[in-house]
Amino acid sequence: MRRSPSFLEKAKLYPLAKVAVLLITGIVLGSHFAFSQTVVISLLAAFLLIALFSYRNLIVRDIFFYISIVILGIVLYYNSNNDFSVPTSKSSKFHAVLLSSPKQHGKIISCDIVVTSGKMTGKRLRASIMRDTIENRYRHLEIGSGIVANAVIEKPMNFKEGNFNYERFLKSHGISGTAFITIDKWITKKIPLSSLSTFDLLQLKSLKYREKFIQKYRISGLEDNGLAIVSAMTLGDKSMLDTSIRDRFSVTGASHVLAMSGLHLSILYLFLTFAWGRRKRWVAVSLVNIILIWTFVFISGMPISLVRSAIMLSVYCMLDVIHRNSQPLNTLALAALIVTISNPMSVFDVGFQMSFIAVFLILLLCPTLVSAGWRFPVFRFAFVRVCWNFIVVSCVAQLAVAPLVAYYFGRVSCYFLLSNAVVIPCTYVILIAGMLLLIIPFSAIQYLMAQTLTFTISVIDKSLSWIESLPGVSIENVKLNEISVLLIYILIAIICFFINTRIRKTTLFERL
Repeated sequence: MRRSPSFLEKAKLYPLAKVAVLLITGIVLGSHFAFSQTVVISLLAAFLLIALFSYRNLIVRDIFFYISIVILGIVLYYNSNNDFSVPTSKSSKFHAVLLSSPKQHGKIISCDIVVTSGKMTGKRLRASIMRDTIENRYRHLEIGSGIVANAVIEKPMNFKEGNFNYERFLKSHGISGTAFITIDKWITKKIPLSSLSTFDLLQLKSLKYREKFIQKYRISGLEDNGLAIVSAMTLGDKSMLDTSIRDRFSVTGASHVLAMSGLHLSILYLFLTFAWGRRKRWVAVSLVNIILIWTFVFISGMPISLVRSAIMLSVYCMLDVIHRNSQPLNTLALAALIVTISNPMSVFDVGFQMSFIAVFLILLLCPTLVSAGWRFPVFRFAFVRVCWNFIVVSCVAQLAVAPLVAYYFGRVSCYFLLSNAVVIPCTYVILIAGMLLLIIPFSAIQYLMAQTLTFTISVIDKSLSWIESLPGVSIENVKLNEISVLLIYILIAIICFFINTRIRKTTLFERL
């Protein structure tokens, strides 16, 4: 009988996974402990030299190499944190360009801006601008508008209640500070976009296209909640979602479809694969797919969960061309390394944590659980297999993110399976119909797609309203600290180990 590989033997198959975990560990350690940056860099150089000259002793080499990766994570965190420092607390004059659509909140409008002059040149800020209700200058502000302002640029402040870290949230999105701009301290001014970085310019143009697409939705007849939900699920613009919609999706456990993620990108990729037919493995077709995938990511605002999925799909496209199988865990680890090295603060983003943990647990558990069900005769029917796969993936994903949802938002949804049974099929319809409405110029087809979207949104709204009315729809006011979350994930790891060993042994025994 063939011996089952040990845990250490399996770990050798995923070298990038080890590197990613160690690098993230270093970033987290750097955020919790204050080390001297000079000492840390010196230790990094010393440990790398020891690892380099210990090529004859593989154990010593590996130990010092892994410690070096952890120290590298600490260094990356310190360098990134220094980049987000605010140089002064005094009022200063600066020029800036709007990078997001202004959102009205009472007497102010909020938006993200990039500074183009002064000490903060190139830095992004979360600006709160007081509305001038007499001249209504604020109505002329849009993505790409230029302003000259005089304000105090401050370090982001955390909320007093809850576990949500607002400062880290802003930093994970590349925002260095906040600025409150009074009515008489800003004017509009045309600022040449050539002063922006290539990345900012590319993102700005992508978001302008998004505004055009949203306007096309409006012209087609979508409005109010329907427009808000379609814009969120197809273009990543959640600015029009009101509190009632957000709460309904959150309470019922369906809020993940409002946030752009691997689900949305996978639907787009399946649509492209179907459209190309037999030509899907051509090199040119794969390159076009990769370009379209990343165009979609930029238009959607580059959420981390979507970037993760885009990296994994890009790797899959390239390997598919040369007929090579990808290692999903290594690909996931590669995505984590690219994201964390480019912006170490992304580790503290809620979307990063949920996305990577959910996909990791799905890759780890789902193959074993799905194959375990196939032993029963009833699984000969395709419908049963589809339902079983759906239940397994939904439950594993919920198990992965539930501790984080409880920690950050104090809520655990109980009817997530029922909600997913409605919203996931509807997501397929909404995304495909939305894309067809945007790319097909014929008015008859656009009208048909708009009617399809309106009907699908009404199905979601009525279904979630009914689920929300059920008793015990969610457990509220859950309070967890970081230690509790860590212990829960240790328990989940033990469960994963038990499932992978117990079920595989049972399956192997039945085959004998």
